[in-house]
Amino acid sequence: MDISLCRLRVICAFGLACVVSACTSVMEDGPRQRAATVDRMYVIECGENHAKDLSLWTTAAADKDKAYVFSNNCYLIRHRTGWMLWDSGNSDRIATMPKGLANPRGTLIAYMRKPLAESLKEIGVAPEAIEHFAMSHSHGDHSGNARLFAKSTIYIQTAEYDAIYGPEPQKLGIPPANFENLRDAKIVKLNGEHDVFGDGSVVIKPTPGHTPGHQSLFVRLPKTGPVLLSGDFVHLKSNWEARRVPSFNYSIEQSVRSMNEMDAFIKATAAQLWINHDSEQSRAIPKAPAFVE
Repeated sequence: MDISLCRLRVICAFGLACVVSACTSVMEDGPRQRAATVDRMYVIECGENHAKDLSLWTTAAADKDKAYVFSNNCYLIRHRTGWMLWDSGNSDRIATMPKGLANPRGTLIAYMRKPLAESLKEIGVAPEAIEHFAMSHSHGDHSGNARLFAKSTIYIQTAEYDAIYGPEPQKLGIPPANFENLRDAKIVKLNGEHDVFGDGSVVIKPTPGHTPGHQSLFVRLPKTGPVLLSGDFVHLKSNWEARRVPSFNYSIEQSVRSMNEMDAFIKATAAQLWINHDSEQSRAIPKAPAFVE
């Protein structure tokens, strides 16, 4: 056989192999680069908490006796396989109290302008249609309507579950009445991170410190990109920047560790941190019945 013809065949074979290899590489790498996202997320106003002395949360002397209105949101997530609700806000019964409801320590007055059940109805979703439910933690401004979701699969850290159903939940600021009808619910006890839908689009992150089993939620949105819903692992942007922790947290040490771990996680994922109680930031986020993508 002619030597030049042999060389041509070798070159062609080599070129074809490279093309096949390149195509295979694209096929293998493509799905990994296109991370799954949820369809959309509704940010629902689930009350306001009026504080008389902001320094209790910031530990800053300049905030002594300074009034502040904390925002308080619930987050309804539409995944292609179903609905998930994160946090349930102040109790709907507070909507019938024009003067609000003071907490036992008298440091906050909670208001609820519109019941969560009504907000869900405006979106066209009944509580029974929400397959997945989780709360950042069990304090009353996050668990106020938990009883509405007894038919959902509920995700909770084991440490938080033990605190709720332990001998003295009130000492941790937990209102046990919010959880009475959830004892027989389908509860998934967690001991760390959990991928809710199994595709990386919604991931529960353990962030203990504010309460024994506090958790936060990582959500990938198709247009906005990844966001981290804080719960109360941080209350305000100023606290985040200064790494300040309220003295009433369950564990100061765990709280600081959670903040540092989430800082590293945010940098690794390029996520936006949405701080639930920061009113200034919350005002810039579209509220239900509008949604974010």
